[in-house]
Amino acid sequence: MLGKDLIDTTPGGVMLIQHQDATDQGVFVLSPTPSSDPNEPLNWSPWRKYLNFGLTIAVSIAAFTNLSIQTIFWQQMVVDINVTYAQLSNAQSAQLAGLAMGCVFFIPFTIKYGRRSTYIISTALMAGVSWWTSRINSYPELIATAVITGLSGAVNETAVQMTIADLFFVHQRASANACYFTAVMVGSFLTPMAAGSQAASQGWRWSQYSLSIALTILSIVFIFTFEETKYVPVIDSQGEDAIEPSSPSANGDSKDSADRKGGDATAVTIGSDSAIPLNSWRQRLRWTTTTPESLPKLFMMPLHAITLPHVLFTAIQFASGVCWLVLYMTVSSIVFSAPPYNFDTAGVGYMTLGPFVGNIIGSFYGGPFSDWLIVKLARRNGGKYEPEMRLHPLILPVFFMAGGIIMFGATVDRGMHWIYPSIGGAFFAFGLGANGDITFTLIIDTYRELTAEAFVGVAFIRNIVSVAVPFSLTKWMANMGLTNMYILSGCIAFVIGLTYIPMIIYGKRIRTALGPRYWRLVEKRANI
Repeated sequence: MLGKDLIDTTPGGVMLIQHQDATDQGVFVLSPTPSSDPNEPLNWSPWRKYLNFGLTIAVSIAAFTNLSIQTIFWQQMVVDINVTYAQLSNAQSAQLAGLAMGCVFFIPFTIKYGRRSTYIISTALMAGVSWWTSRINSYPELIATAVITGLSGAVNETAVQMTIADLFFVHQRASANACYFTAVMVGSFLTPMAAGSQAASQGWRWSQYSLSIALTILSIVFIFTFEETKYVPVIDSQGEDAIEPSSPSANGDSKDSADRKGGDATAVTIGSDSAIPLNSWRQRLRWTTTTPESLPKLFMMPLHAITLPHVLFTAIQFASGVCWLVLYMTVSSIVFSAPPYNFDTAGVGYMTLGPFVGNIIGSFYGGPFSDWLIVKLARRNGGKYEPEMRLHPLILPVFFMAGGIIMFGATVDRGMHWIYPSIGGAFFAFGLGANGDITFTLIIDTYRELTAEAFVGVAFIRNIVSVAVPFSLTKWMANMGLTNMYILSGCIAFVIGLTYIPMIIYGKRIRTALGPRYWRLVEKRANI
């Protein structure tokens, strides 16, 4: 017989492993608790989860390709549409401003009306503005398309995190986020490499046409394939043991139909109620899943969520990483197209290969390795999982990110062989991918009930911080030089990265102290 489940009202406090039973075999208990409704996404079959999550991964690649490839084309765009590098930098800042504001405006609608309509509208808007971008001929059009590109791509980051929280259990989320961050880096580094090669032979407009065609096809696929993952509980059908989703006593303490975890633990299985009919295909593809929240109040909730320390910690960590990513992409486009490198658009695109490889390794480190490690740490902790356990592996990403930033700037400033800045970029991207994966999953584990609101705040802060980089880049380079600029950037990244140490030490105390406030926010969110 299993031991009694423990209830922990601290946000993120989850019992992963119960005490051993009479056979001396550990029991693996997972979070969150699924209902007996087979229509709840947590109860979906693996193929349905992977298909729908795979579509979000595809749109993430397309979204970040749309946001990233233009810097590869700058060399040709300066001549083709008669603009300067400074004007192109201004357009990139305008795009980041659109990214910052997009989540604030659109995600409340995603919370109220569901994920499906948001994905379809944003993907269609990305396709439309991509077609427009392929035909621009003036600076005003450049700015307008940049803002709309930012607005249309803004919802991706938060919507995907909502989908991960909808579909996956705690021990699966870092791996799911690893897939997401790999998609982000494919869109940021790998597809720009292909776009640069095409632009070198056919011109930048044909590369933009190719992206437009892909986005149009993806929009159509979403319309006919992607299912709504927002779940509205049918409380009456769950039996007398049902728990309201907003109840603090639930708090993520859970059992799940998980696979067996080796020979030293068994999984607790939750059965589906066969009396509850499966939704029809038409119901699965409904346009909206409306709940009675107040939109004005939903717009205000991110302001409360961002003040939670774990959310603010993640926002600062990721804002730092994206700031240096914007710096890397912008400097690469300018420096590698000038002497001594004199790369064409294909060569500039190839310089993204090193960061892509580094990110793949970082995503594995921050994803599957992190998921494996938290199970081990939870067993050592008497079966109790604490979200701060995810932060222990951050020691390597902190050093690699800061070191990679400095290595890239110092080597490219000296005109050293391109392999050296590529290695620096790979080190940086390893740190960026692992850091983002770990800290994003930390938020979902800690504040699952406010996932959407938390990531709206994270997206707003990281993009607002990044807006200043393109505006100030040319003056910054002229005043400090590349080496000093990147040494300063690396030192800032290192100091920000080390804040994970006090979060490990004091994180649980903070969650405990702010637990009542968090649950008041959850209750407020439920009653909006």
